[in-house]
Amino acid sequence: MDKQETRKATTMRARVTGAAAAAALLIGGGVGAASLLSAPANAHGHGQTVSASSKSLGERVQRLEDIEEIHQLKARYFRFVDEKKHDELAALFTRDAKLETDGITWKSPQEFAHTIRDLTGAAPSAHSGAMPEITITGPNTASGIWSMEDILTFPAGPNAPEGHNGYGQYRETYKKVNGKWLIDSVVLTRFWMDPLPAWTPPATTGPSSTTTPPATTNGK
Repeated sequence: MDKQETRKATTMRARVTGAAAAAALLIGGGVGAASLLSAPANAHGHGQTVSASSKSLGERVQRLEDIEEIHQLKARYFRFVDEKKHDELAALFTRDAKLETDGITWKSPQEFAHTIRDLTGAAPSAHSGAMPEITITGPNTASGIWSMEDILTFPAGPNAPEGHNGYGQYRETYKKVNGKWLIDSVVLTRFWMDPLPAWTPPATTGPSSTTTPPATTNGK
């Protein structure tokens, strides 16, 4: 190869390197470009940087996924209470979960869920949680604090108990078992309760009771 061909080859390599560096800046930011440009000087260190960066990103994504799964876990907790799905409610807890609500300690998730079933029956209720503070404390553990509100009323009648509108806070821990997040402990503390009178909800109408609009003439 003569001197002219050598110069052409050197120029071509420089252009390719410059284009790759520009692409790294556009796609991955300065870190990607710096790693690319430093690769010839320290290829081993470049590999370590990329590996560490990928691991950090993967851990952050996993953390966000875990937090979202815990959000959905708690949402199902509230929904199962209101839909009277007590067996499904008990299944949201670890087998030896510790539960304390309003100073009452429960022996098991089943006792907790079945007591709710026996005390409230078909009484309408509405539970909600807000402002969750979820902390991932380990690969398979987490903790959380939730603000809560619940409304519970009983059907009107001569011996109907008084309902309430309560406000308080959940402090909980969670554990991932076989890849699935479960509630491992609960402490519910109420800060305020307003009494509510007995109330019988109106009967709901199903699809069969839907009234068909009268036919019109002239296609209007």
